[in-house]
Amino acid sequence: MIKKYIIKHFLGINRFIENKILLNTIYLIFIIIIFLFILIINSLFKNNYFYPKLIDSFIIEFLIWLVPTILIIILSIYAIKSTIYLNPLKSIYNNIKPLIIEIISVNWKWIIIFPKQKILLLNEICLPINIPIKIYLISNSIINSLCIPKIGCQLYCMTNYNKPIFFLLLKHGFMHGVNSNFNGIGSSYMKMNIFSVINKNFYKWIERIKKTKIFFNFKSYNSVLKNGFLIYPKLFNIRNNKLFFYIQKFK
Repeated sequence: MIKKYIIKHFLGINRFIENKILLNTIYLIFIIIIFLFILIINSLFKNNYFYPKLIDSFIIEFLIWLVPTILIIILSIYAIKSTIYLNPLKSIYNNIKPLIIEIISVNWKWIIIFPKQKILLLNEICLPINIPIKIYLISNSIINSLCIPKIGCQLYCMTNYNKPIFFLLLKHGFMHGVNSNFNGIGSSYMKMNIFSVINKNFYKWIERIKKTKIFFNFKSYNSVLKNGFLIYPKLFNIRNNKLFFYIQKFK
């Protein structure tokens, strides 16, 4: 039942693996619970029988300590390896070029830039499935945190922070991204609509934005910087795809 829920509701490879790790950990912990349950049952009915030779038995004492110790070691190794594998700063596929996305957080809006495609979006993003995604994040104001539960990631936006985040989507669907930091009156409105689609529809979506001929410039950026929130997402073309670089350099 839990596995069906995970497959149905979660879209990112990281979330699938995280839940698999969680389930495997629960199964291992159940072994410890069963072992303790046997000891409790044994202690409750110990008056019904008596074995003098088992008093101060080294074998029993050794087994009582050995089984939990082995399970704890297995859990520790499993947790460490899984944490290293799920490191979001680690590239998923080295032989496949990732889709590069740049995200800038302002009060209280998300600016999303596709530098190679030369498009810019406010509070909305469309992502292809089965293609590695490389995201750079930066904040133009205070620290913000982009939390996307269905992907299983929480991305922090800070000034002068340029380490990329990697993830991969496995299924098409719709997700919400929210700002999990309470940092102002408009933080609860700082939401992002996220669509994961097949590659064909992703490129159609890009072409549709390009046909609008609505361009985003530095004058538009200055108006976006003003404190406030957007009710509806906005889509733009850009001529200069160095906006993220300028903010990072001169912030």
